[in-house]
Amino acid sequence: MASGETTRDLGFMERSFAALLAQQVEFPIKVEGAKTMPYTAMVQGVDPERRTFVLKLYRPLPPALAVGAWFDLVFSVEERRYEGRIALLGRDGYLRYQFEWPQALVSSDRRVWKRYSFRPRENVYVTAQDTATPCHGITGPLTTLSQGGFSMRVDRVIQLEDGVPMQPRAVPFERGQILSLVRVHGLFREEVLEARGVVARFLESDSEFHLAAQFSGLDAKESELLSQVLAGRERPANRTGAGSRPAPRSGSREGVPAETDQPAEAGSAPIPNDQVLAAAGAGPLRRLDRRTARMLVVAQEAGARDALVADLRLAGFWRLDLVEALPAALEASREAAASAAPYRMLLLDLEAARSLGQEPMGVVRQLEPQLDAFGSLPMALVTQLPEPLLEFLARPGCEAVARQDPLPGRWIDTLDRLAGVSCPG
Repeated sequence: MASGETTRDLGFMERSFAALLAQQVEFPIKVEGAKTMPYTAMVQGVDPERRTFVLKLYRPLPPALAVGAWFDLVFSVEERRYEGRIALLGRDGYLRYQFEWPQALVSSDRRVWKRYSFRPRENVYVTAQDTATPCHGITGPLTTLSQGGFSMRVDRVIQLEDGVPMQPRAVPFERGQILSLVRVHGLFREEVLEARGVVARFLESDSEFHLAAQFSGLDAKESELLSQVLAGRERPANRTGAGSRPAPRSGSREGVPAETDQPAEAGSAPIPNDQVLAAAGAGPLRRLDRRTARMLVVAQEAGARDALVADLRLAGFWRLDLVEALPAALEASREAAASAAPYRMLLLDLEAARSLGQEPMGVVRQLEPQLDAFGSLPMALVTQLPEPLLEFLARPGCEAVARQDPLPGRWIDTLDRLAGVSCPG
């Protein structure tokens, strides 16, 4: 079938749905005309005589949804993509629903590479930078991935020059536009897939914006990483995660004890003993180096100051001087530089700004003249949740860290590197 061609061949439909049943391939269905997220479906049974099939969904349909409601489905078999409209017949069990076959199928695309779907809960996200003037930073969850490209939901767009947020529809993402940098995070262990991209499609659907792009400039290492990830998606045991490594529990960190339910006050956070830190995997030399590292923390009372201080002290950083604004931090830094114990690092907490609805990137751009005054002092831009767009900052010795990073322990490792805590173990 050529693209755009319609078929009503029941035999073809039977073979297609039987292939989906045998392969247990996931595909999306969506309530016609509704502004809701698509439902991920998988064929559980096919009845050619009644022209029906049973689909298992990953979340339940609304109880008020009437029998006969129309759904649009999209699936791929034999490297071809088809679209159709199916009717709900009723519930068949827990998360199982019976549907009537479509009256017709339309061939909508021919795919060179097999595409694999990713759900939001898998925590795989994309950051990209275009070549427009001014440049834009783009971020959002990965929706599909193949050996040749990807698609993503565009959640946020900002101008990298000044950190001003943009409406996605106001940015001219045109077919053929170059994405000078594409990073896919969370695919496989600690690896980040990095490449260039070429925009293939940008569309708005039900108040959501989706961007599809082809990979460009994948080197041998990146191609091998991508092949391993896609091979892992073929195994049913790996359907719940992006790669072979299971996702960490929320709030847990490698090398750091779990947070207490009630954070301690800034001046009285509990200081763990050596036995606690040793059990968490930090060697004695590293613990000693962290303990003696003098750090300057800029955090407002309205932010997550107490929780940040508690996390740092639990990790072994004890010498923390707290100020609420950069001018006071600059004065303290100059006084310390003239003493025998200068600061190893400046930590700037951005949670207060984010809680007020400000873009962290915009806040940093506004503060850049003040940050320049600190010279070569290493800096960490701290948020509670990951802030992908901060990675586009081109400031030497300045990195973004997230206290609830999906990779446990990464934020503490980053602080160790910035502060020069280089003792093994």
